[in-house]
Amino acid sequence: MSRASRGQPRLALSAGGGADTTSAGAGSAGGPVRARPRILVTMGDPAGIGPEVALRAAATPELARDFDISVVGSLRVLETWASRLGIRMAPSVVDPCTRIVKVEPGRPSTIGAGVAVESIVHAAEMCRAGEAAAMVTAPVAKAAIVDAGYEFTGHTEFLANLLGAPSVLMLFVHGGFRVGLATTHLPLAEVPAAITLELLVDKLVLLSQELDERLGISEPRIAVAGLNPHAGESGRTGAEEETIIVPAIKEVRSAGMQVEGPFPADSVFLGLGSPEEGGPGSGFDAVLAMYHDQGTIPVKLRGRGGGVNVTLGLPIVRTSVDHGTAFDRAGRGDADPGSMIAAVRLAGEIAARAGGT
Repeated sequence: MSRASRGQPRLALSAGGGADTTSAGAGSAGGPVRARPRILVTMGDPAGIGPEVALRAAATPELARDFDISVVGSLRVLETWASRLGIRMAPSVVDPCTRIVKVEPGRPSTIGAGVAVESIVHAAEMCRAGEAAAMVTAPVAKAAIVDAGYEFTGHTEFLANLLGAPSVLMLFVHGGFRVGLATTHLPLAEVPAAITLELLVDKLVLLSQELDERLGISEPRIAVAGLNPHAGESGRTGAEEETIIVPAIKEVRSAGMQVEGPFPADSVFLGLGSPEEGGPGSGFDAVLAMYHDQGTIPVKLRGRGGGVNVTLGLPIVRTSVDHGTAFDRAGRGDADPGSMIAAVRLAGEIAARAGGT
């Protein structure tokens, strides 16, 4: 396949087909109407399992029936992976990549990281321009991206900066099990100082609004986890609950939001999403955790590979898998696409609710 001009995205309509001269934005204003929401799936790091799970999701009949899926990334990389693993090539690929990267499973490189970033940026810009309804991201290698010269602590922060979102929130979803994070990629030692009244009020307001608008949960009930063991135990194991978390909850409750807590983090997740099980989390629509691992550990234990990461607060719809690059498994051909399939499905549902393209 001939390569498009440097810097110009290429749309491959079928594996092995010729380069299409139609703009990658077909379906935007003035273009043909798309009967199904267009979902862009980034390929992730070329050396990880991202390309595999992206291709497997794009080939899933149920998703192909409901959504118009395009994988965004290096066509050369995707064709290499499809051939290596003997899986179906994505029927639609948008290739914005300006660099050629050699596919070496399990061996990340700065060139590969740069290609992954190009894919993320292009997919986000297409969504912002209304050329797609949502984007779904495959995992990347943060260290390799930083080594390539980018400021990157994670997709969430990168996209917030790229798209000018003043406030975002990372929400993990597995059915009715929903967990938001007050802080994201911070060293644990820096978390207490980052937990402020203003931060918690901002995150709780955003979580409540987006649960309603994006996930269709009217008047959501939110439980707030404590920062310290036993939620501070009346100040015996920490003061942040009484000095920061409780005042934040009172402030948003005074505005009419249904927020309760703080609850001990070792029990608040019990029953969340499963009212029949009982437990402190029963009856709540989401939990706001104070820091990354406090929220992601229960999500991954519950999700077992089927969880989805949603970025709330962006001007576009973005979901992601809930796992990493798994370099140690890349190339084996047995990567589970369950989380990617769930992420595409949820992205489409959110986009449909918002009336996306």
